[in-house]
Amino acid sequence: MKTILPLLLLLASAGATFAAEDAAQKPADETIFHEPFTLKLHVDKEHFYEERFGRIPFVHNGDVYLFKGDEFGLALEIQDNSIRTIQYQPDVKKADVTLKFTQELQPDGTAMMLLHIHNNTQQTLNVDALMTVPDRKGIAKTSILPIGPGLSGFESWPHPIVQLVLRNIRVGK
Repeated sequence: MKTILPLLLLLASAGATFAAEDAAQKPADETIFHEPFTLKLHVDKEHFYEERFGRIPFVHNGDVYLFKGDEFGLALEIQDNSIRTIQYQPDVKKADVTLKFTQELQPDGTAMMLLHIHNNTQQTLNVDALMTVPDRKGIAKTSILPIGPGLSGFESWPHPIVQLVLRNIRVGK
């Protein structure tokens, strides 16, 4: 018995060392950032809004950051009808959710913002959203309709949006 105890301690120590080395070799999930850019939005036919942005994540802590011209996907880890992780997926063909955020200038001069969401999962998804707009202080809430499995959702706003943040993405009923 006296020789077994040190042997067990040695094996446990070696196992912990190998597990730590294995974890160190696996790449951690890295946050992917937008490269620094200047955002230019139509306010109307003749006026523009410009703002310079540094590195902003595409996805961070479950929040998805969108700017005009963004088109990318999300990889969702869904377990027990709950979303465990949300990750940026640059290849929309591999994505569980695809996003496209654009601006269109309407004939009447209105600068319309459009969000196209396509849900490739087997669950309905509910999403909350926040936005910032030119020349206004603070953050405004906005609504996103639930997106059924295999379906697309289209949202539009009749004004420019500097940044749209999708958050609290969850499985719905």
